[in-house]
Amino acid sequence: MTNTSQPPVALMRAVRFESFGGPSVLTVADVPVPEPEPGQITIDVDHAGVNFAEVMFRRGQFPVDLPHSPGLEAVGRVRAVGADVTGFEIGERVAALTLGGGGNAEVVAVGAGHAVRLDGELSGLDGTLAAGALCNVTTALGVLTSAGHLAEGETVVVLAAAGGVGTAAAQLARSLGAATVIGVTSSPAKAEYARAFGYDSVVSYQEIEREVAERTGGAGADLVLDSVGGAFRSSVTGLLAAFGRHVIFGNAAAEDVTFEGNHPWYTNSSLVGYNLGGVAGRAPELLRAHLEQALAEVAKGAVRVDVKVLPLKDVVHAHELLETRASTGKYVLDVRA
Repeated sequence: MTNTSQPPVALMRAVRFESFGGPSVLTVADVPVPEPEPGQITIDVDHAGVNFAEVMFRRGQFPVDLPHSPGLEAVGRVRAVGADVTGFEIGERVAALTLGGGGNAEVVAVGAGHAVRLDGELSGLDGTLAAGALCNVTTALGVLTSAGHLAEGETVVVLAAAGGVGTAAAQLARSLGAATVIGVTSSPAKAEYARAFGYDSVVSYQEIEREVAERTGGAGADLVLDSVGGAFRSSVTGLLAAFGRHVIFGNAAAEDVTFEGNHPWYTNSSLVGYNLGGVAGRAPELLRAHLEQALAEVAKGAVRVDVKVLPLKDVVHAHELLETRASTGKYVLDVRA
């Protein structure tokens, strides 16, 4: 008698949600292990980052197909190599931006162009630090350079100064030549935490206008980095110097603010956006350059990343902390714990 049964499907643990909503919609489920498509590699994941962007996906602020597996950062070893991929060997340590999601899992398939081998100067980079740096430090670098065009001697204001991108931006702004870096936080505890990352001062949202005026002699800030959104976004123009740049790269408040088309003209200011996925789609070589530079800065100790490690099963707690803005630094999941 011929045995026509199929071999069992290999399964893995992965975070997923089947409907939009609060952190409770997240579950850790057994799902099939992905295979690499042409141009992809698969990674046996050790550590995976958690980002506020994933909170926005879960809440339905960005369109994603359901069910969806979140996770934009993964660090581990190459499991398999797809067709048309060169430069990667099975078993090599890699760090990758998993911009299609799926990084919060035991195995993830990623585009080879978004993966970096952790060898050479990156060989000593700890997996938790790499996972904590992939999105945040890369974003901070892109926001300051490609979007913000930071010049030596300028004044930078960083909203959400205690977060993962904020703390990286403060350090990078200094190394890129900023003369003054001012942070803004929502609580005294966060302000105290943020001061350790190189800010000249850290103040509340109620105090920032006076702080900028005092530190710039009334001229205003050259660059404001805004991932917060909400009502405060419309008041950022009042902080800017003539021809200052307002860089938007997030919307933690989940509230839209509308600007008239003539707003930059009337205010002598620039309004510019930065989206990691958008850069990946339209300027992939630039994104890769920023990714490699970001990891190198962390590896050599020029940028300090404060990582808090949680087991995969505690992903709901990580989302709760991010959503309530009770978090500082960066949350990384130990996938194998």
